[in-house]
Parts: sequence; structure tokens; C-alpha cells
Amino acid sequence: MTSETYIKLKDCCTVVGGATPKRNIPEYWGNDVPWVTPKDVSKMEAPVLDDAPEYISNKGFDSCSTYMLPKGSILFTSRAPIGNVAIAGREMCTNQGFKSLIPGSGVDSSYLYHCMKYMSQKIQDLGNGATFKEVSKKIIEEFKIPLPPLKEQKRIAEILDKADAIRRKRQQAIDLTDQLLRSVFLDMFGDHDVIKMKLEDAMEEFIDYRGKTPPKVESGIPLVTAKVIKNGRIETPKEFIAEDFYDEWMSRGLPKVGDLLFTTEAPLGKTALVDDANIALAQRVLLMRGKPGLLDNTFLMHAIKSQAVWDEILRRSSGSTVKGIRQKELRQVMIPVPDMVLQKKFSSFAHKHEKSRKKVISNKDEISILFDALTQQAFNGELTKQIKAA
Repeated sequence: MTSETYIKLKDCCTVVGGATPKRNIPEYWGNDVPWVTPKDVSKMEAPVLDDAPEYISNKGFDSCSTYMLPKGSILFTSRAPIGNVAIAGREMCTNQGFKSLIPGSGVDSSYLYHCMKYMSQKIQDLGNGATFKEVSKKIIEEFKIPLPPLKEQKRIAEILDKADAIRRKRQQAIDLTDQLLRSVFLDMFGDHDVIKMKLEDAMEEFIDYRGKTPPKVESGIPLVTAKVIKNGRIETPKEFIAEDFYDEWMSRGLPKVGDLLFTTEAPLGKTALVDDANIALAQRVLLMRGKPGLLDNTFLMHAIKSQAVWDEILRRSSGSTVKGIRQKELRQVMIPVPDMVLQKKFSSFAHKHEKSRKKVISNKDEISILFDALTQQAFNGELTKQIKAA
């Protein structure tokens, strides 16, 4: 796209903020107007927000400077964090954490949604603030976006909508397979009388790597930190310790393939099985290895996720801002220890499930890469050229 096709947001949209009625006046809160906060759009997969978990009354709306956004408006969070985006699926208003966009007559809502998602990092970089960054109404109004003719916007949006829908379907498939595994666990162990014992009594190894942060190097032994243990797997570590420092750092015990890792804080309770023993473990990562013949590590990972065990972990944790659990508290958590034949049967099913899950995740990752490339083409002009050439 040429520079002439870049338009300031204030010249193609109306930029509006939001507000919060006084909490101590009950009649300001009711069932009249959907009222959105940044957390309501923070984990959205689909683009359209059809409702809000909280409503204000008409009196509450009139009492503050929030704005009634028409259907099709773009909700854009302007702080804590900057850059979450959604399309209003109905009339609604927001709190002060938004600088929302009401598209003008020549702007397609779906195109603007994808454009603002793509531009969100650039807008984040314009934020100001010591405690947390925020972008002002003026910054949003002066920000320029590529704006081809409406017909081209609609065509670009149609392509991106279809690609995004495929990506979301892959995520739904992952969620459904996880639900299936939880259902199998409950069917096998949820309604039966199962012996329970303290976690520490069922462990062959229980090693807490809490302590100082190790010195890091550019390459060497991968360092598994709490932040790379996600969704039941260990993501590729980006930090390393020196090979000649490994034995000193891992003096409490070395991991084995199949050991269970558990994050004790920031975040609490993420789990994964070790699939490569050539790793170092950072603070806030605890290693568990069940006693042979008594406790299977795969079963243990899913037992920890069960409602009863997780509730006890939360009760024993501490911290108001960031939840964490001390080793001595975790050791006292009661866990079910069913017959080993049943544990192994479940473990076998879980491993087959994980192989299928990895295939779906790999497919989703490939689709995400393609979607990101397509989005980049859409907003650097390449997709418009392809549309015109078609």
C-alpha cells in the first residue's frame, strides 16, 4: 500500500472512552446496559462479544461518562493491558480501560477488527506510564491504519475471517480431546472408593529446585523454568546453563524421562512429564517420581488436576497477588492411589490421547503460522494486490 492509503483513526472512526459508575450506589448497577471491562475480552477466541458478565442500570449509565457503543463497534483495551480487541455484538458500554472505535461509513467492522489486532503491538509501544502503560485517546486518534476501498476491506476481512475460523476449530478440537480425557478419568476414578494417602508417602523422589536463579549462558543445557511448562507439556526452553555447571546446580537430584514436573508459583500448578532428561530445572519447579508399583506418574499428573486434589492444593497455598505453595504443604496433600492395573490402563489411554493431541496442536500451529503470514500480507498491501490480480 502507498502512504496515501494510510488514514488516521480519527478520520475514519469515532474514538470513545468509557467509565465506571460509583460502586457504592446500588441503584447504579442492574440489568439494563451491558458493561464491559478489559478482563472480559482478555481471553476471547472468537471476535464477537455478544454480552457482558456485568450490567449497569440506566441511572448508572447516566451518572458517568461512559458511551453507548452501537453494534459493530471495535472494543480496544487501552490499558492493563493495551491491545485486546473485540467486536461489539450488540449495544454495550465499557469502563475506562478502553478506547473504542465506532467505524465510519467507509469502514468495515471485521476489517477494522483484524487491522487493530495486527497493529496492537505498535500501539502498545506508544503507551506511557510508570506502573502500567496506557494509550490516550489522542494517541489512538492520531494512529494511522491502511484503509483500502470498502469493497477490498470486505474481501480481506472475508479471507481473514475464514482463516481465523479454521484456527479456532483446531483449538476447539484440542479442548474437546482434553474434555474427553477428564471424562475418562472421572469415569474410572471419580465415583469409586479409592485409597488415599499423603503425596509424600507415595513418592520415590520429591525434589524442590526452589532457590537462587542459576547463572545463564547463551547455549548449553536447556533450563526449564515455570513459564515454559504449559498445557501439559514443556515448551522449548530459551534459557540455558553451562554444561560444566550442571552437576553443581542439579545436586539435589537428576530428572528422568517420565518424571512429573509441577510449578509451585508463578504460575501455580502447571504440570508436564519429562520427555528429555537432558534438562536443568529452575526455581519454582518441583520434580515428583512415584514409587514403583504404587503410583504412576501419568496418573499422578491427572490426579493433581482433579477437582478434589486441586481444591486442597489451593487451600494449602498462600499469597494474595501471586498464589504459591510450599513444599511441606504440597507433601501433605491427599491423593487417590487406586490399583496399579487401573492406573496403567488410564496411563495407556492418556499416552494415546497425547499422541493425537500433539498432531492436532502441530496442525493448529501450522495454521497459526499461515494465518499470521496472511494477516501480514493483508496489512502490507500484498493481499490487496492478489485480490486485484485475481
